[in-house]
Parts: sequence; structure tokens; C-alpha cells
Amino acid sequence: MRTLPILLLILSIALSGCASSEASKERAAMYTFTELEQVNSIGNFRMDGWESVDKYSVIVNSRPRQSYLLILSGGLNDLKFAQGLLVTSTLGKVEVGFDTVSTVQDPMMKAQIKRIYKLENKQQKNDIKAKIEAFADSK
Repeated sequence: MRTLPILLLILSIALSGCASSEASKERAAMYTFTELEQVNSIGNFRMDGWESVDKYSVIVNSRPRQSYLLILSGGLNDLKFAQGLLVTSTLGKVEVGFDTVSTVQDPMMKAQIKRIYKLENKQQKNDIKAKIEAFADSK
């Protein structure tokens, strides 16, 4: 008799794990942009400005007229209202899978950079922002 509750608990944990991994796969697909140039790092990075798109993505400006879309591995809930952004780098280089993003309000809550896309111009920046905002609206 005792094994039935344990089996039900194990089954519910397994099903919730499958659901969360499915949601993770769906989010990964949404934040993949084949039309953009994907890069593994940003050399000589000096942040000149930034704007949040949603809790999983941020656009950073580096040197005049060069912008990058950073896709984060986890969401930063306060990103939309953050007063400042912290991006780690080593010797001025920001790398995928190594560096992180956090806000000045909560610097201990960090999200690893999962992908970096180079944005060619303001129109491309606006198109990608609209596409990501459409994801959020459809949820």
C-alpha cells in the first residue's frame, strides 16, 4: 500500500520534468534567429548603452552604431525596470557560455549569455525587438 503514493510522486516528478524541458526547448527555438549573424564573442567590448527586450534578451550597444542581441540562459525578472546593466567580460571580451548579465539592483542574480547575435542596423534591431515582443504577447 505504501508504494502507490511513492510511485505517484515519482510519476508526477517525471512528468513535470518533461513539461519543463519541453518549455525550455520551445523557448530555445523562439530565441533562435537564423536571419542574424551569430557570433561567439564580442571583442573590445565597451558598453555604450543598452535596452531590455524581455527577461531573456537584451540589446547592448558597443561603439557607435554597433549593437548586439544577447540571449540569456535564464530570465532576469527585473531587467525591464533595471536602472543599470552589468555584463561580465575578460580583458574586454564577452563570450558565449562564459560571461553573464545582471542588473545593478540585483548583481548576484546572474544569467549566462547563451547566444550573441550581431545587429547590422537600426531596422534589424527594431524587427528583432518586434519579433521577441510578439513571442511574449502570444504566451
